[in-house]
Amino acid sequence: MDSWLGLCPAANYKEVWSILFSAVTWTVWDHRNNQIFRGQEASVEKAVDDVKFRVAWWFKSYGRGSKIPVSLMLLNLKESCVSLTHLKSRTHVNWLPPVGSVLKFNVDGSARGKPGPAGIGGILRNSEGLTLCRFSIAVGIQSSNTAEIIAIRKACELCESNPSLVSRNIQIASDSSVAVSWANSTDNFGSLPHVQIIYDIRGYLQSLKGLSIVYNPRASNEAADALAKASSSGGEDFVVWEVL
Repeated sequence: MDSWLGLCPAANYKEVWSILFSAVTWTVWDHRNNQIFRGQEASVEKAVDDVKFRVAWWFKSYGRGSKIPVSLMLLNLKESCVSLTHLKSRTHVNWLPPVGSVLKFNVDGSARGKPGPAGIGGILRNSEGLTLCRFSIAVGIQSSNTAEIIAIRKACELCESNPSLVSRNIQIASDSSVAVSWANSTDNFGSLPHVQIIYDIRGYLQSLKGLSIVYNPRASNEAADALAKASSSGGEDFVVWEVL
């Protein structure tokens, strides 16, 4: 470890450099286990994405790192370290954990245009913050509102697909008040382009009795936002399940 720290290119990178060693080691071990015991196909691109994700969130636990949005760190971790010197303190809203045995599935949609290349992301966690599932998927050319509602449907689909979740109380949390309103509405939406997506969500809410869809502030939705932005920017699609 001392030899690794001695290779740190600059003082600004010290914290990230120390985290990187652990993130790479853990990711290699995790991917090896998934390949051997779960039969999952190994992917260098996916491993690199996982390393970036872990480094960004672990760095955020540092005092300096807490001032940088995770989405920025994932897009340019090196520049984030340099910019800390010039960054002013700002009010930060932490992730809002669910209560008791309830699980929370934070989701987000991102579109680079109106419409434009779009992606969705989500992260499922328990009340202690343990990650159970995360996804990042490109969804073609969409408006931001359509991407948001697609993200909610994807979280519903994943909850239904896992037998250990179908009877659990799960909150799907989005920072789009419009998408949350659509998802919970019983109105007839007529010929809206995404009306079938809304009807699909209604079906999931009827079949999964413990499922609810709620609004959360954007500042508490950073992990899902980063995953959505990564897929809308050309990142590799993935769905990762941890041990439930």
